Amino acid sequence: MDNGMLWYDNQTGITAESRLQRAVDYFISKYGHPPLCCFVHPDMVAQPMELRGHVKVIPSERILKNHIWLEIGN
Repeated sequence: MDNGMLWYDNQTGITAESRLQRAVDYFISKYGHPPLCCFVHPDMVAQPMELRGHVKVIPSERILKNHIWLEIGN
């Protein structure tokens, strides 16, 4: 987790996948390419998963609740 964008999303009533996809879509519009992967608190996603566009979502205790770390890479 060296370079990336931190996204805060405390919306309730929508799925975690929708919340994650919204963050990824914003990342793509800002940087012109998808993130390498996303790190989220395990309360949001308990098991690793993959979003549209082959973006891996990885649960990590290092991430605060309601935050999404979108990895840019080096």
